[in-house]
Amino acid sequence: MGVARTIKTEEKKPALPAMGFSQASWEALSESLGEPPWMLEKRYKGWYHFQEMEPPFWRRTDISKLKWDQLIPYAPPMMPVTDLAALPPKLHEAVAVYGERAGLLLQRDSAQVYLDLADEVRAQGVIWTDMATAVREHPDLVRAYFMKEAVPVETDKYTALHSGFWSGGTFLYVPKNVTVDLPFISVLWMEMPQLAVFPPTLLVAEEGSRVTLVSELLSMGCDACPATFHGGVTELHVGAGARVRYINSQDLGRQVYDLRTQTALLDRDSYLDWLMVNLGGKTSRSTQHSIMRQPGGEARVTGLYLPDGRQHMAYDTLQDHVAGGCLSDLLYQGALLGKSRSVYEGTIRAWPGAQKTNAYQSNRNLLLSRKARADSLPQLEIEANDLRCTHGATVSQVDDDQVFYLMSRGIPHDEAVRLIVEGFFQPSLDRLPASLEGLRGRLVQTIAAKLRG
Repeated sequence: MGVARTIKTEEKKPALPAMGFSQASWEALSESLGEPPWMLEKRYKGWYHFQEMEPPFWRRTDISKLKWDQLIPYAPPMMPVTDLAALPPKLHEAVAVYGERAGLLLQRDSAQVYLDLADEVRAQGVIWTDMATAVREHPDLVRAYFMKEAVPVETDKYTALHSGFWSGGTFLYVPKNVTVDLPFISVLWMEMPQLAVFPPTLLVAEEGSRVTLVSELLSMGCDACPATFHGGVTELHVGAGARVRYINSQDLGRQVYDLRTQTALLDRDSYLDWLMVNLGGKTSRSTQHSIMRQPGGEARVTGLYLPDGRQHMAYDTLQDHVAGGCLSDLLYQGALLGKSRSVYEGTIRAWPGAQKTNAYQSNRNLLLSRKARADSLPQLEIEANDLRCTHGATVSQVDDDQVFYLMSRGIPHDEAVRLIVEGFFQPSLDRLPASLEGLRGRLVQTIAAKLRG
């Protein structure tokens, strides 16, 4: 493992910005980061569209109780971390499961506090850093990819706000034909009450490259704390013949509103294995779009969610077959406790030239409470005539016969339900590679803890 690098901070602690969002705030943020004029222009463009655009219309998701004028738009950088053992227990445990890795990036609230990168990986030309550093040291790459094709600034009101107020974030660039076997790990830890955090994730995998990126969103839980906000944008650029595995795991506290916009662009004969796990947050809504824009692309998309209490989790997936001869396979699985609610809206779209498309979409929901609710709305938009596109959705209660069978063999009721749920989630968890066995084990433990209440 290479020598850890940390961000230097000024001796004088920067002042906390005023609550609410204003042009003065993002201008001060940009100035503190020493950004070039082109990035200042992108922030202005985001601010302009945020002011002009109406919020997107979501029939089943309501964030109207979030008071935007009571959010802090960003936090000054914290002191760098030199000893990972000194991290908060939940954060330390999350990092500790990974063992060998290609690199680790740790963001605390709005800025990076720790970064390491294996020497042999750096020698291959791989770039692994936070976005603020990437803007300074690799401006041409950032300018070419950041919020242009995958998630344009004007996608919606909240992506525009992200463009104006982004901070911290993750930048990973893998050159042509470079293979990195060990995973890169990026962790965001949210601490400050009433903070709004806008971390971008930008992955560029050049032609023929191989890479795995794990992105974790974590915080302590607090039912009585004032609301905080996470507004992330993820852009995955998968070059011709490249193979990318991306895992995004969210276990935020119940005070957090979580809005994520995520898009992957797949080039010719590329492969994307994308797993998203949702466990936390008060209200969490995520878009997950896979765009196969050149022939031969393949995307395997997996979602796992386990809400409880009054948690609300909503998903908008798109398997977008622009070019022909591509394959997409989507599996979303959710188990719901308490009075929680999930909303799944998924679309397979095949454009007129997308002949020989092969696409499958499945959403499976298991209700563990009579008061939980799962809405599943899959749909097809087909404009080609030589293809195979299928979808399916299920919403069901736990099978009482299965519970009775386990109990008849001496297994207590709650343990029987836990075993059934773990078996239900097995297809999703099986999509984690052996190199991430530690993450798999931690997810299983977290699922079990949620089921125990």
